[in-house]
Amino acid sequence: MKCQQNPTLLELGNNPVIAKGNRQFVYEHPFDKGLLLKVPQPHTMDAGSRLVTDKWYDRLFRRATAFKGFMREFDEAFFLMIRHQESPEGMPVCRVFGTAPTDKGLALVYERISDPDGQLSPSLGQLIAKDRLTPQHLSDLNSHFDQLSDERVIISNKNTGNLVYQTWPDGSGRWVWIDSFGSKQVIPLRRWVRSYNDRKLGQVRKKFFELIDAAKG
Repeated sequence: MKCQQNPTLLELGNNPVIAKGNRQFVYEHPFDKGLLLKVPQPHTMDAGSRLVTDKWYDRLFRRATAFKGFMREFDEAFFLMIRHQESPEGMPVCRVFGTAPTDKGLALVYERISDPDGQLSPSLGQLIAKDRLTPQHLSDLNSHFDQLSDERVIISNKNTGNLVYQTWPDGSGRWVWIDSFGSKQVIPLRRWVRSYNDRKLGQVRKKFFELIDAAKG
């Protein structure tokens, strides 16, 4: 019996990887330039789509796979998208729209954060390295962390490559997390206890400003 080709399968083929993290490759959506596709890097998974670095208890009790980060990010973004339906204020994380099958595997579909020239917005790490941070960037960064606290957003690491600054045509802008948001905890204490989450956010803020200050010195 012949298998029918899946008509919804997105063909990425030899399309270039436009960004990569520790575990994912990022591609442009083949039909919608406002979207990006994130897929796990093959070497990070075993034959059962589990992370090769996962512990036995992750696999036994958490149904953990290499796609578990997708679930965290979608969950965090989904509730922010609900809150921001009629809000003029931009979300502090990128919008996540679900998953799509591709010839590279299951992909997370999310908002492409770019500048008016169409280029991907630069990360905090890139701006630090190129000495391009302005007083506006720093002011917006403090406001960004205040917003994270107000909206009780969970940020899961201190990687400056995961926070980008999107500039709008009028010259203003916003900081946006494009990765590593959402709760990693089995018992989501950061979701339940605001003071605990604020303490963790404070540690990320402190680390980022220390890096900024070190680059100036």
